Amino acid sequence: MALTEEAFTALVDGGCLACQGKKLRVEAVVAQTLPLLGGELYGAPSWAYKGEHLVRGTYRISCEGCKQELFTTGDCPCCDAPGGLERGLASTTSVALPSSCDGCGCELVTATAYVPVDVVYEGKRANKARTQTTADDEGFHAFRLECKECHATSERRQPCPFCST
Repeated sequence: MALTEEAFTALVDGGCLACQGKKLRVEAVVAQTLPLLGGELYGAPSWAYKGEHLVRGTYRISCEGCKQELFTTGDCPCCDAPGGLERGLASTTSVALPSSCDGCGCELVTATAYVPVDVVYEGKRANKARTQTTADDEGFHAFRLECKECHATSERRQPCPFCST
């Protein structure tokens, strides 16, 4: 079951009950945008999510000190399908990153993908989200493509772009 914003806030503000530590690791699935030129990464990826999306995508919160799990779920962070998290993290994207726009042929395309991230919270302060996942890795799931020239878009909504349920 996904966390509510209130439950998430209570967990990260409260810290670890076992060791009283305030430094928590949040593992989540969130959206990242990737600028592409000819199908290759062109520039730095950027985060394409807001705070509520981080909360919705959270699948584990644990203490950095004692490693105690404060929250965990195996449901898909996008569609809530039971077991969807494991399927999504163990599979690769079904949406190929294009070398050009199908409509106008422009080689500049922006892809948006779900990727797993780690965020470290200490009290009310969060570090930047970090991921080691690239387009060829398990856990990377492109779901939206947009041409920078003609602005044509395509977006996968069904089946679930993360777990394929």
